[in-house]
Amino acid sequence: MNRIAIIGAGVTGLSAARALVAAGFDVTLFDKGRRAGGRMASRDGAAGSFDHGVQYLRATAADAAALGVGPLLPWPAIAPKDGAGGWIANPTFNHLAQHWAQGLALHCSHTVTAITRGPRPSGWQLRFAEHDTVFDCDTLLITIPTPQAIPLLTAAGIDCGPLAAVRYAPNWTLMWTPAAALPDGFTHHGGSGDDPLAWIAREDAKPGRSGPPRLTVQASAAWSAAQLELGADAAAEQLIALTAERLGTATASVAASAHRWRYAFAATTIGVPVVTLADGLLYASDACLGSRVTLAVEAGRQAAVQISEGDRRTGTLVQRTLS
Repeated sequence: MNRIAIIGAGVTGLSAARALVAAGFDVTLFDKGRRAGGRMASRDGAAGSFDHGVQYLRATAADAAALGVGPLLPWPAIAPKDGAGGWIANPTFNHLAQHWAQGLALHCSHTVTAITRGPRPSGWQLRFAEHDTVFDCDTLLITIPTPQAIPLLTAAGIDCGPLAAVRYAPNWTLMWTPAAALPDGFTHHGGSGDDPLAWIAREDAKPGRSGPPRLTVQASAAWSAAQLELGADAAAEQLIALTAERLGTATASVAASAHRWRYAFAATTIGVPVVTLADGLLYASDACLGSRVTLAVEAGRQAAVQISEGDRRTGTLVQRTLS
């Protein structure tokens, strides 16, 4: 049986793994984080939870159902666009990621430090920072951001091809429970142009959420890049000041913290859903089609299709198909 390894258990990695497992493949995921999800992340505090990565999905009802409508709720505050409305995960986006990860062979806290050719025909070996073990596979799919993937590929003597042209934008995110009242009726704000605040969302006002008034604030790519090396406390202080001024409220806090996403979204993309880098070695991520969750999911699905088709050409699994 074709043994497949996937580096990265974010949206694309989970999407590919689910499709491949459904088709009968032997799939193992490795992620350096403590749990799956990548930017489908949430953080719990004394005041409640914050979605400090993905803010919402823009999808049609049919697409939402395909993604897992049980953990998703429509968010009427997001105006529909081209038939696609806003959806949020219930109770948080990381819960949706864990829902997707159920039943998968997933190893978290596994940072891949090297990939080399393995003993299997056209196979690969993975080595890890935290574990003195080697994992052999027939096919390797890499789904981590290109700045993390390229050093692995270069050290293995693999031409990175179009991956080298991808550029990521960073993001500073504030999780803030203000001490003062928020404006009546406020649910969210989307910035544009030179606005240093790209997004403000009131977490307790989202469908299915409750608890004290609290905000998730995401800075613009330009502001985040200019302040990239700030400490988290300093970034939080500056973002609180900007947010309080925007909303006309005081800066006093019950609680506040900031998180830096160094590779928040792909500012330039490859333009195809999956890239074949070598025999048995593929790359797919949000750098391929774009950083929207639905696009990252599609990249994973297309990677699964390509792996399946390649496997069928070898005659190993002639009967397998992927929908």
